[in-house]
Amino acid sequence: MGHTRALHLATVLLGMTSLALVQADEQIYRMCVPQKYYQDCLDLLKDPSEAGIQMQCVAGRDRIDCLDKINQRKADVLASEPEDMYVAYHTKNQDYRVISEIRTKEDKDAEFRYEGIILVKKNSNINSLKELRGKKSCHTGFGRNVGYKIPITKLKNTQILKVSLDPELSATDRELKALSEFFSQSCLVGTYSPYPDTDRLLKKKYPNLCALCEKPEQCNYPDKFSGYDGAIRCLDKGKGEVAFTKVQYIKKYFGLSPGSTAEGDPSEFEYLCEDGSRRPVTGPACSWAQRPWTGYISNVDAVNGEEKLHNLQNRLEKFFENGLHAENKVAAQHLLINENAVYHSKPAAVEPKVYLERAGYKDVIERDGSAIRKLRLCVQTPIELAKCDSMRRAAYSREIRPELECVQDVDCLLAVQKNNADLVVVPGNDYADARQEKLKPIVYESYGPDNVYVAVVEPSVSKDVQKLPINYDAQNKRASLAANFLNKRRNINPCQNAPSTEKNLLIVHSSELEQHKNKQLVCPSLEVKAVTEYHTCNLEANLPVAVFIRESTTPVEQETIKQLFVSISSKFGKEGKLADVFALFAPFEKDAKNVLFDDDAVEFVTELKNPNINEQIYNELSCDKQTISKN
Repeated sequence: MGHTRALHLATVLLGMTSLALVQADEQIYRMCVPQKYYQDCLDLLKDPSEAGIQMQCVAGRDRIDCLDKINQRKADVLASEPEDMYVAYHTKNQDYRVISEIRTKEDKDAEFRYEGIILVKKNSNINSLKELRGKKSCHTGFGRNVGYKIPITKLKNTQILKVSLDPELSATDRELKALSEFFSQSCLVGTYSPYPDTDRLLKKKYPNLCALCEKPEQCNYPDKFSGYDGAIRCLDKGKGEVAFTKVQYIKKYFGLSPGSTAEGDPSEFEYLCEDGSRRPVTGPACSWAQRPWTGYISNVDAVNGEEKLHNLQNRLEKFFENGLHAENKVAAQHLLINENAVYHSKPAAVEPKVYLERAGYKDVIERDGSAIRKLRLCVQTPIELAKCDSMRRAAYSREIRPELECVQDVDCLLAVQKNNADLVVVPGNDYADARQEKLKPIVYESYGPDNVYVAVVEPSVSKDVQKLPINYDAQNKRASLAANFLNKRRNINPCQNAPSTEKNLLIVHSSELEQHKNKQLVCPSLEVKAVTEYHTCNLEANLPVAVFIRESTTPVEQETIKQLFVSISSKFGKEGKLADVFALFAPFEKDAKNVLFDDDAVEFVTELKNPNINEQIYNELSCDKQTISKN
C-alpha cells in the first residue's frame, strides 16, 4: 500500500515537473523594439529560421520607451547598449537586470567589448599618471571614448587634470584648454564644433593639440596618426610619447593577434598602468576603463530565480542563433544580430549599475563635460514634461552636455524672462509674444530642403499669374500662408481671399510635384520657373518652432545652447544614427502628435536660410491665428 502511494506521489511530482517545463517552454516572451524596427522584428519572426519560437514583438516609440515598457511590465526584454543600461539604472523605481551579452566572434571570451589603455615607449621615463604632464600625446580623435573621454575622465578624477570653470569659455573650450595646458603637443583630430568657424577658431587657439598630426593644418580625418591604430603609429613612427587607444589594436599593430602583420616591434613598448607600473604588450593589459558589451536587459519579475532566468536566456539564445541564419539579414541586423555576433548568457542577472561600474564605464558617461550648470527647459503640459524628460535621459546617457533640466510652468515665456528657466520652445504664432518678454530665438526646426509649399501654374495661363485665383487647402496652415504670401506679392490683400475651385493656379507640397511635372512654378518675384527649381522658387513662409532664450544670455552660453541642440538633433533627428534611441521628431504617444517639436521636422538649425521665412513676413500674412489649424 505504502509502495503504491509513494509511486503515485512520484508520478504526480513528475507530472507537475513536466507540466512546469512545458509551461516554461510555451511562455511567450515579449521583446520590445523601437517603432522604426518593429516591422523588421515581425519579419524576422515570420522567417523560416524562427519557426515555432515563442517570442512576440512589442513596439516602443524608441529605446527609452522600451525601457519604460519593461519597467511597467508591458515588455520583458530589450537589446540595449551600455548607454541604455545607464538610462535604466537612473530610472525611478526600477528593477532592471542585464541577463546576457552580444559579443563578437574574435573576442567571444573577453569580459569587455574593448579596454582603454595607455601605451608608452619602454625606454621612456614615464612612471606615473602625473608624469604624463608636459608629454607629447597621441589620441584616437576628439570626442571618442578611449582617446578623449576616458583620459579626461580618469585624469580629472585623480585631480591631475584641472579643467577651468571659466564661464566665458564653452564646455568644449574648457576641456580643450585643459588638454592643451597638460600636454606639450598632441594629435587630436576631429571636428571640435559643428560650426566650421568655431571649429577653425578652436584649432587656431590650441594649435599644439594638432601639432603631432600628419596634417596639423587640417587636424581632421583622414590622418595616418588618427584612429585606434593611428594613435599607436603616432607613438611608434611619429613624435608622440604616450598613446591612448584600445587593446585589440595593440595586438593587431604589433602582430600579436592571429592573421595580423606586425607594423611595429612589441619589445619596444609597454602598457602604463594607473598605479605607475608597467606591463609588456605581449602579456595581459592593464586597462583603466572598459566599454561593456551590448546585451539584453529585462526586469526582476521576468528573471526571478534561476529557472526563470535560464528560460529567458535559452529562448533568447535560440532566437539569436536562428536569427543568424535568417533570410532577411537586414531585419536581423536591426535587432543587433549579425554574422560576427555571438550570444553569451550571464551566469547571474546583474543590476545595470553594477554592470557599468565593473567596467569603469559609469564614470565615463558621467564625465560632466565641464558644464557649470544645467540648462532649464520650460514646458507647460504633463506630456511635454514627459517628452522633455525622455530627451534629457537620452541626451545625458549619450554624453551630450550641458545636461538639460525640465521644469513645468503655466507661463514659460514669463518663466524664462524672470530667470526661472533658460529655454522655451515657441511655435511661429507665438514669436511676437516671446519678443515682448525680451526673448529671442537661438535654434529653429528645419523640415529639410525638400519640404516646402509651392505655387504651380498651367503654362498656357502663366502670363496671367497676376490675376489668377488660387486653389489651396484652407485647413492647412502652411498652404494658407503660401497663398497669402503670393497674394501679398501680387498686391492683393492676403486676408480677404478664400480658396478658388479653379485649378489653373495651385498651392501644393513639393512632394506632389511629380503629379504637376508639366506645369511651372510661380516664384515670390512672380517669375515663372521649371518645377525642378522648387528649392529656390517656393512660397514657404511658415515660421518653424524655435527654442527661445533671454536676450541677455551671454555669447558663450548662446554658443553652448546652439551646440547642445545641434548635437541632440544630429544624434536623435530623422537622419540621426541614434534615432532609435530617442525619436526626437515623431509622435510621442499614439494620440500625441507634435509634442514640443513638429513631427515633420528633420533637424535643428541655427539660422533660417529661406528668405521667405522671417518674422516680418509671417506677421503680415497671419490674418487670424486662431482660425488656421496646424497641419
